[in-house]
Amino acid sequence: MVVTARPSYSRIRSALLALQAHRGVELQVVAAASTLVTRYGRVIDVMNADGIPVVAEVPSVVDGDSGREGAISTGILAVQLATLFGNLRPDMVVTIADRHETLATAIAASYQHIPLCHVQGGEVSGSIDDKVRNAVTQLADLHLVSTRGAADRVLALRPGAAVHVTGCPSVDLAAEALRLGPLPGHDVVVLQHPVTGEAGQAGAQIRETIEALKGMDVLWFWPGEDAGNQAMSKEMRLAGLHPVRNKPPLEFLRILLGSGCLVGNSSVGIRECSFLGVPVVNIGTRQQGRERGENVVDVAPGNIRTVVSLSNIRQWRARSMLYGDGHAGERIAGILAGESVEAVA
Repeated sequence: MVVTARPSYSRIRSALLALQAHRGVELQVVAAASTLVTRYGRVIDVMNADGIPVVAEVPSVVDGDSGREGAISTGILAVQLATLFGNLRPDMVVTIADRHETLATAIAASYQHIPLCHVQGGEVSGSIDDKVRNAVTQLADLHLVSTRGAADRVLALRPGAAVHVTGCPSVDLAAEALRLGPLPGHDVVVLQHPVTGEAGQAGAQIRETIEALKGMDVLWFWPGEDAGNQAMSKEMRLAGLHPVRNKPPLEFLRILLGSGCLVGNSSVGIRECSFLGVPVVNIGTRQQGRERGENVVDVAPGNIRTVVSLSNIRQWRARSMLYGDGHAGERIAGILAGESVEAVA
C-alpha cells in the first residue's frame, strides 16, 4: 500500500486497520511524497501514531509552483518505487485516488507485472485528476470503487474488469466521528486547494475567499501540494492568517461536525461531509462533475459571501450514504484477502 498525501491516508485508513487485523495478510505500507513533508503536515507522524506498519519512506516532492514540478516529482517517485517494489516483490500493490503520485505508483507496479489494485477509480472531478484516474484504471487489475456510478464508468473504460463497489473508506472515519460526537468547532472551516489547470489564478482565488470571510470565526488549513500552492500560501501569510498544517483525520472530521460549514474545494466536502450532514460551500471547478449530496452548494469564487451565513446554511444539513455506509475498510480488507464480499447496499 502506497500512501502519498494527507487525503490519501484519510481515504484508506480504515482499510489499513482492517488489513492489520486480518489473519493471513502481510501488510506493507510505503509512506511517500508529501506524507514526509512538514509543510503538508507530516502525515507519516499520524500514521505512526495509529500503529500503521511503514516499511519504507520515499521522498519525492520537488518544490515549485507549476505543473512542471509535479511532473518531475512523478518521475522521481516512479523511479524510486520501481526499485522498492523490485526488492519487496509484493503480491499486490494498492494505489489510492487520483493524484500524480497515484500514477507513479501504477507505472512502477504494472511495468514489473505486479498486480495493481486501484481504490476510488471511476470518479469525475473536472481537472487533470480525471486523466490520471482514467490512466490508472487502464493499468489496474482490481478496482475498488466508492459508488455504483463509478463502477459503471470503470466498466465503460475496461469492459469485463474486476470491479467491486465497496464504498469510500473515508466514510468509515465519518461514521466513527458521528459515534464519538462533535468537537468544539467554528462558524467556518476553510480547506481550499489550487486547481491545477488554474494555477495562475490560485492567489486571486484564495484572496477572494479571505475577503469574503472577514469578520467570521474561521479555522484555516494550508492548501495541498499542487501547482499554485505557493501563491495561495503567500496570500494567507499576507492576510495575517495562521492556518493549520494538519489534524489527525478523525479529529478533523469531529471538528467539521461541530462547525457551521466547510468552505473550499476539497473532496472531503463531497464525501465525508455528505455522510456527516455538514453544509459545504464548494468553490469553483476542482470538484466539477463529482457525484454529490444535498449538503453541497456550488459557488463561483466571487460569490462566496452571499452564500456563507449560518442562517442560510442550516437548511443544507442533509445526510447521504452516496459514498458508503461506514464499512468500506472491512470490504476492502476482505477482497484483498481473497474473500467473497457483498457490495455496499
